[in-house]
Amino acid sequence: MGAPPARRTAVARNGAAALGGRRAPRRGPASGGCAADPFRHRLHSASLARASYDIWEEDLGHHYYTLRVAQAALAEGAAWLEELGDTALARRCRDESQAVRRLLDDYWIDEGGERDDRDAARGYYRSRVLASGQPSPKALDIAVILSAIHGLGAEAAHGPADPRMQATLARLDALFDAAYPINHGRAPGRGTAMGRYAGDVYCSGGAYYFSTLGAAEFCFRAAISGDKATGDARHWLARGDAYLATVRAYTPAGGELSEQFDQNSGAQTSAKQLAWSHAAFISCVSARRIAAAACQAPRQR
Repeated sequence: MGAPPARRTAVARNGAAALGGRRAPRRGPASGGCAADPFRHRLHSASLARASYDIWEEDLGHHYYTLRVAQAALAEGAAWLEELGDTALARRCRDESQAVRRLLDDYWIDEGGERDDRDAARGYYRSRVLASGQPSPKALDIAVILSAIHGLGAEAAHGPADPRMQATLARLDALFDAAYPINHGRAPGRGTAMGRYAGDVYCSGGAYYFSTLGAAEFCFRAAISGDKATGDARHWLARGDAYLATVRAYTPAGGELSEQFDQNSGAQTSAKQLAWSHAAFISCVSARRIAAAACQAPRQR
């Protein structure tokens, strides 16, 4: 799994980190060298217009996750290339990022008659448009939520602070709360064990550690940007803690994290000691620490 846009995001972030917070010397349009090649490839190949396989490597089409992470990679790459002095390529990356951002808006499925008011969002972001043109039973997919944390940027739109993205999480939560027996009559304080999409038949079909941890991290990221005065931030912190409590309940004392925990019994299943599950835990806990500190910080007057 590991899509090329995710690798481009890593290039941008690692490149920015390598600058150590200092402005890079301006050395003309070739200053990025081979490090800028991923961005030139993205611009020259027009690959966003071509169908690709989704994050699960199952369906050919155009996918919200791929577009969202590509958009983030281009936006971060533009900022990095500005630091390198390659202003022409930076401008092209920024323009392309904004074009992809407009494409993402069209993935919204409005279920409440709402048009422009994102605060009144009722619906969800669909995960894909199939190459066949047929409707997909996987339209509601945790990949959309994962894109919000894997492509995290400065803009609120299409991120954890976006009410439309929050509405998408609510729909996914309701889906798996009803679908998985493990969620029925769960202990107080535990959140919903999350899967990928309705009708998943891979191994046990979920639940998945990275899905549940991804939902938790999404909530913690929402808490970081939430309104401290209204209690919105603490609301999201508590929601994230509930998802995390479910992961804790189904994690053995030794800390092993497989790919899935069975939707009926909670027993670990599918790939053992999945790196993605462990990485999702680390990222989630890191986000929680930031969120907890933000919730405790005194309000600015």
